[in-house]
Amino acid sequence: MRIGELARLAQLSPKAIRRYEALGLVAPERHPNGFREYDDHTVRLVREIRSLNRLGIPVEETRPFLDCLATGSEHVDDCPASLAEYQRTIDALTAEIDALTARRDALTDRLRDATHRHSITRMLPWPTAVSALQPSSRSEGTTQQGERTPDNPTEHEE
Repeated sequence: MRIGELARLAQLSPKAIRRYEALGLVAPERHPNGFREYDDHTVRLVREIRSLNRLGIPVEETRPFLDCLATGSEHVDDCPASLAEYQRTIDALTAEIDALTARRDALTDRLRDATHRHSITRMLPWPTAVSALQPSSRSEGTTQQGERTPDNPTEHEE
């Protein structure tokens, strides 16, 4: 099959497939006229590359998975090298999450400090993420809906 049909079957652009070829991840047969010819196995390879990339694995790092298939494994992640690449990707994502969490916490601290410093706490529209910083307007002994709690019985109870 030609690159256009492969692109359609794999739901990729021909440009992406040419990139995979340039990286040595797929190797089409070349005809004397220069046309590339791809087989059904290549459809699976480019689909796997796309799937792994959507999980956050860079295209360049998919080789261990493709090598796993080349050894006759049924799945791209049946080999130790594939599992190691999963773990590297998980570790990288964890580091990114930790960095983003630290940035969010620092921003939340600065927002809290700035609002208290300028005494504008009640004038700000409070986003959900920092609603815990907003002073409570409820009096003790009532629920959010204004209902009485056992600590604050109604006048009719004895």
